[in-house]
Amino acid sequence: MKHDPQPATASEWRAEGDACAARGELEAALQCFEAARVLDPVDAVVLERLAATLAALNHFSEAVVRYHEATMFDPRNADLHHGLGWSLEQMHRLEQAVDAYREAVRLNPKADGSYNNMGNCLQALGRFDESHEAYRRAIEAAPQVPLYYRNFVQSKRLTADDPVFVALEQLAGVAASLTLVDQAEMHFAYGQALSDVGRNDASFDHFLKANALHRTGVRYDEAASLSLFAHLPEVLTSEELAAKRGLGDPSAAPIFIVGMPRSGSTLIEQILASHPHVFGAGERTEFGEALVNCIGHHVDDPLRIDIEALQGVGATQLRALGADYLRRMRMSLPEIPSGAPGYTHFTDKYPFNFINVGLIHLALPNARFIHSSRSPLQSCLSIFSRIFHDVPFSYDLGELGRYYRAYDALMAHWQRALPEGTMIQIKYEELVEDLEGNVRRLLAHCGLDWDARCLSFHQTTRQVNTASAAQVRRPLYKTSVQRWQPRQVLLQPLFDGLGPELAPADSVGAQQRAPLADADAAAAGTEQKS
Repeated sequence: MKHDPQPATASEWRAEGDACAARGELEAALQCFEAARVLDPVDAVVLERLAATLAALNHFSEAVVRYHEATMFDPRNADLHHGLGWSLEQMHRLEQAVDAYREAVRLNPKADGSYNNMGNCLQALGRFDESHEAYRRAIEAAPQVPLYYRNFVQSKRLTADDPVFVALEQLAGVAASLTLVDQAEMHFAYGQALSDVGRNDASFDHFLKANALHRTGVRYDEAASLSLFAHLPEVLTSEELAAKRGLGDPSAAPIFIVGMPRSGSTLIEQILASHPHVFGAGERTEFGEALVNCIGHHVDDPLRIDIEALQGVGATQLRALGADYLRRMRMSLPEIPSGAPGYTHFTDKYPFNFINVGLIHLALPNARFIHSSRSPLQSCLSIFSRIFHDVPFSYDLGELGRYYRAYDALMAHWQRALPEGTMIQIKYEELVEDLEGNVRRLLAHCGLDWDARCLSFHQTTRQVNTASAAQVRRPLYKTSVQRWQPRQVLLQPLFDGLGPELAPADSVGAQQRAPLADADAAAAGTEQKS
């Protein structure tokens, strides 16, 4: 049997690596590019391929090293600086990422992707004027890319005479020529822009179109999600939590902020991170990774907990789970508490840890939980107006309402089952109404001394990598709890999903438009969890 000869030169290894990469065999491609680099360590093309493959495999620190090497041999290659910036961005080294993107656009003033990514980094750093300018430059370079408009309108309120609004209107006029993915992006962007200029009915029409288009490409097993939410309280009962209490890692450093997206969790983290003893770690997935490592997930879906595996979890696994989570956090974020003077706590605000509250409590019995909530209608409307990468239930009003109702029931179970003082609920509307009173509640709950800097949270300098980056840089205003509400007949699928206990009291059969403030006022008098 005849075998193909093994590559003998750097160019042959590079060609073999390209072929592997084209087939999606990234590990094999990586080996080929490494072999090519050994034979020709000054070939910038080989180094670029190697760096890009490392980045695709999430080996970002190694990718940065190779991109730096490549730029030494080909310093005027804008793509190399873009790749370097992207790898640095994934490592949250945003200042350095901005520098790399700036070099990319200096070398290639039409590098629209570099302008866009630079805007994202500047947005997270709170440098909004610079981020807006970067987004504008991206749009000027590539006015046919809807993503750039969406990023811009989610960071800045538009006026009807803004050139970006005019360009977006023109793009909407040729929407049929776009791919379905780009059509969805365009409708999300245009819906927000129309809302900014007060054309609310048209705005919601575009949000409906955007979500319907995006839903066609989203994998979501509603039955599996709702079944999980129903079964968790049956497995992690109050009695089970009490029987296994104290078996996990004793660290009191973590503060978990949980709840639905767009519920005020970024604001709560910004307040806590303004305290000198709290490090705001942002949205982290390390607990889920530790859970897979120590206990396991459903064999068919890595996003689902393996209920059967929870049945026999004991002290050894729980302590290992807590320790593994802390180890992973400290590996990726060396700033977090390790016993040295300075930070004593860190926040983890991955919202969907609300599913894991019971397990987190068993693995880290001294951790504190903050349930960030908002009126159900306000929360759902805010979610419906955005694209999220990990929120597959949000693109259909009925699915969104049913998910919210199941989440609310699960949070009610955790609140009943956890020991007193383990979790508090902070409602966004109440936080806006009485900032100092609720900040004092937060700090006391976390065992932190009062610090007035937490009231000036908008002045705190730190990276904020979520959709709420702009909001937490501004003081709170009571008008921020109000949002235009579409005709209620359009929202009936959402109301049906929420059910009578969570939907606004006047929603059934109502056809007229009502101010959201009325719905919020009704919700504020209840113990609804959002």
